[in-house]
Amino acid sequence: VIVVIGLALRVESALEPLDVRPGTDSAVYASVAEQLYEHQRFALPGAASPYDWSPGAPLFYAAIYYATGGVHPGAVRLVVALLGALTIVLVYLIGRRLAGPFAGLAGAALLAIYPVTIFFTGKLMSEPLATLTLAGAVLSFFWAGDRGRHWAAWALPGLLLGLTAFARPEYLAFVAVFAPLAFVRGARTAGWRRGLIAGGALAVAFAIPIVPWTLHVSSAEGRFVPISTGGGKALFIGTYLPGDGLHLDVKRELLRQYEGRENIPATELSRISMTPLLNRVASKYPDLERDAALQRIGRENAERYITEQPLDFAGMVASKMWHMWHGSGAAGRSTYGTIFQFTVLALGLAGLVLLAVRRRWEFFLIAALLAGVTVIGGLLLAGTRRNVTLMPLVMALAGITVLMLLQRAWPRLASR
Repeated sequence: VIVVIGLALRVESALEPLDVRPGTDSAVYASVAEQLYEHQRFALPGAASPYDWSPGAPLFYAAIYYATGGVHPGAVRLVVALLGALTIVLVYLIGRRLAGPFAGLAGAALLAIYPVTIFFTGKLMSEPLATLTLAGAVLSFFWAGDRGRHWAAWALPGLLLGLTAFARPEYLAFVAVFAPLAFVRGARTAGWRRGLIAGGALAVAFAIPIVPWTLHVSSAEGRFVPISTGGGKALFIGTYLPGDGLHLDVKRELLRQYEGRENIPATELSRISMTPLLNRVASKYPDLERDAALQRIGRENAERYITEQPLDFAGMVASKMWHMWHGSGAAGRSTYGTIFQFTVLALGLAGLVLLAVRRRWEFFLIAALLAGVTVIGGLLLAGTRRNVTLMPLVMALAGITVLMLLQRAWPRLASR
């Protein structure tokens, strides 16, 4: 029943697509997917930085176009709705493993009616794909860590983590978390040799979906690029203290500096392209490509503000970490969405504490993911979309808390 309700809400959103502004990630993903289908080319003609966008979503959506024999965005949205329903099942399985079937049902029910994931089904984004693969990576990691499991089982979480990074490049660094934890878990269950094999199998599987793309984009750019070239932009915006390290506030500050424009309404500000402004920033180093120039300026910003204004810079990073966990999109910023978001976050944090108190080894992987992405948001771009991929894990943790509260209110539930 929970899955059917969740699927119905997502299908309704898929059948009523949202208006997408030109130049936004959703519009670019749609254009790239269409071009991949029609011209077998990723880079958009005339784009100054064609590889700034992660490739996972447009490649997946182009594959759907090939399967359906044409550019059918509606078909893509319906597939995304199905992926959302599958993610609900994964949340149930994670919650069931952590605290039993009722906790799994509670977490799945929360995700089924989560307004943000329903909202994102109405346009072509990378989050629905990464949300599914990350939940799958975590669940399969727990499964591979069970005693008596064959060493090859560790390849599955590695592969799914690689697919997650392919859609959301910030997860590229998390192989440095998954592989050591696989080693520790393998060593504890079957000796240190099995631990080495577990970590190695996970790391090799992680590289399988990434390496071919890395070779392609590095050849096209003439330098080593793991997945995408947007790192310079993220570093500059994230370290720009006068704009509080936030995309819209940095845009507002650059417009004031370069064009003398002030008091721009938020709706108008969101429609203004950031690209020309970043081009002017990068012109400080004309001998470097834009991404490399922005990376250099971002590092200079960080060094200067840490040295000259350490408290202000630390406050900005902390504020960005908090901002990252706000509800995403119009649905997440609504009154209902805001209440839902912070209620689930409180329940999820309590569930994480319960895992730690119960000394469950699964705590370490979930805590590392939540803390790691929060730190990335604090240091780089703190877009609220970063938390969307993690919310299935938060929902599963919230299910633990819901179960505990019900057991306190209804003692018979524990015996049942």
